[in-house]
Amino acid sequence: MNLEQNSERSWRFCTLVLIVAIALVFAACGGSKQEEAAKTESKEERKEGEADEVSLSPEALAAAKLEYAEATSRPIGGQMRVAGSVEANQQQTQQATPLVSGRVEKVNVALGDRVRAGQTLAVISSPQIAQMHGKLHEAETKLHLAERELERVMKAENRAEVLKAKARLDETESTLKRTKRLIELGAGAGKDLIAAEAAYKTAKAEHEFQRDISLNRQVAEARAAVETARVDVSHTRYEMKALGAPVAEHESGNHKHDTSLIELRAPVSGVVTERMVNAGAGIEAGKPLFTIANLSTVWVIANVPEAQVGALRAGAPTQIFSAALGGATRSGRVTYIAPQLSEETRTAKVRVELANPGERLKAGMFVEVEFPESMASAAAGEALVVPETAIQRLGERTVVFVAEEDEPGHFKAREVEAGGSANGYARVLNGLKAGERVVTKGSFTLKAQLKKGEMEDDHH
Repeated sequence: MNLEQNSERSWRFCTLVLIVAIALVFAACGGSKQEEAAKTESKEERKEGEADEVSLSPEALAAAKLEYAEATSRPIGGQMRVAGSVEANQQQTQQATPLVSGRVEKVNVALGDRVRAGQTLAVISSPQIAQMHGKLHEAETKLHLAERELERVMKAENRAEVLKAKARLDETESTLKRTKRLIELGAGAGKDLIAAEAAYKTAKAEHEFQRDISLNRQVAEARAAVETARVDVSHTRYEMKALGAPVAEHESGNHKHDTSLIELRAPVSGVVTERMVNAGAGIEAGKPLFTIANLSTVWVIANVPEAQVGALRAGAPTQIFSAALGGATRSGRVTYIAPQLSEETRTAKVRVELANPGERLKAGMFVEVEFPESMASAAAGEALVVPETAIQRLGERTVVFVAEEDEPGHFKAREVEAGGSANGYARVLNGLKAGERVVTKGSFTLKAQLKKGEMEDDHH
């Protein structure tokens, strides 16, 4: 009996132990899943939140040698300086475009070559130009024939009708004189005199008619033909000149050379910044083949923050700073202020035009544009500012690193909306309060540490 009781107790004890072990296993798995879910949720919250966190050990904090500054509300007068880029002056940039289609026979310039206005850039063979040379030759031939016809009409020996009328007039005049003489001698009759006088008057009227009407009509017709032919020649010449075709004084001898060739010439002096064709290529009328930029003056496009653009006016003087200029600066003036802001950066594009002696400023260069103190002060007023070194970029965000007072070595990357900068200070339009301490020197180190932590999280 005791053996049976002991056996039953042992079985119950083993069963209880097994149940506890199974419960512990399930609890451990559930806890691991909950912990992983919590970590994932925490990571997602950190990614989606407005601030990311960075923690440095005491040793790392000492090595970083960070410096701090408080966000303060103050006027940031003085020169306002913003970023900009150099562009070619579009008013002095032109494209060389043929007005006829055809095939490129020769290209005379390469990308970057300096050319003068009127210089031949390329030679084009165009059937259209050959046809126009033929049309001009035909018009000049018609003009020559019309001039010859006018000369013929104007010559007296070719006035047939007038000459006939003149002969009849002379004959009737002689008959009239003879009849009068006979009557004076008493040998003539009165009716013969009347008939002679009538014949003379008729011949005289016919002569005057032929001379005044017929001859004038022929001359008028010949002159009209000459004028029409001359106009056709002029119009054809003008059309060829408009297309850029060479026009000789007379086309009669031009059949000895290729009349289909036309030269594409540089419209302005400058540098070839685009070459879009090679020899042998077929081209279309109106398609640009070259771009020529005169870089003696350039445009600088500055990006001015929304809060400050209202104080700028066209004609305002500026100073341009660039590494390409060394320690020198260039003076320019505002010539255009864009009427619309960029939705992404909330800045307005401001165009500054300036002389570029020696062409040291190249299109595409980055520069800094400094505006006058009076404008910067008027635009700024009282503003929340931090040192420029505190501003960092994290992807598409602008952030500052805020020091946690109660946790030394702990920092939060706070997203802010930054305005322009002046005298080493940057405006903070949103995201920060006065009195909060931000990292200045060493903020880039915190940025690198934060990005390193994000990469490690992604691997896990």
